[in-house]
Amino acid sequence: MAEYFRSFDIASIHVSDYLRTQQTIADVAKEKGLVPIVDSRINEIDIGCIEMMSDEQIQAQFPQFWDDFHVRTHEFRMPGGETGEEAEKRIRSLFDSLDKTKHHILSTHEGLTRILLCSVLGLPPYKRHLFTIEYASITVFSYAREFGSWTVPKVNMVLGKEVES
Repeated sequence: MAEYFRSFDIASIHVSDYLRTQQTIADVAKEKGLVPIVDSRINEIDIGCIEMMSDEQIQAQFPQFWDDFHVRTHEFRMPGGETGEEAEKRIRSLFDSLDKTKHHILSTHEGLTRILLCSVLGLPPYKRHLFTIEYASITVFSYAREFGSWTVPKVNMVLGKEVES
């Protein structure tokens, strides 16, 4: 990743509270001489009490959630956790606060990246399942001033692989 970002003038690097996002971007931060800003607004979506449960346990204890999660036709709350809309508000509060004329790195989790993609593309967050995001992949958002909107020129770019999605 450090090689990919070498030619970019990076204004800031933001990481979630979780060690793996900090480790993912550590070499880039070191090369750029930047201290990553730890920001809980880009923590992964809170899945509540189902984190350590098996699919069978979730289905038995939370049948309505199980159905909502699998059909994904409307917003749903993770049992004891948050909705996609709540997670979207968190990440957008950071994303929208950044200077659109500069390059920033958000080292976050695949679920939150998918929610941000939905938000930028005008899709509801419950449609996040439409995207696949690989671990340690790069998704690029670019602000097009002439259109007054965000563009997404790269999604799920995995460095070192021959084919990008």
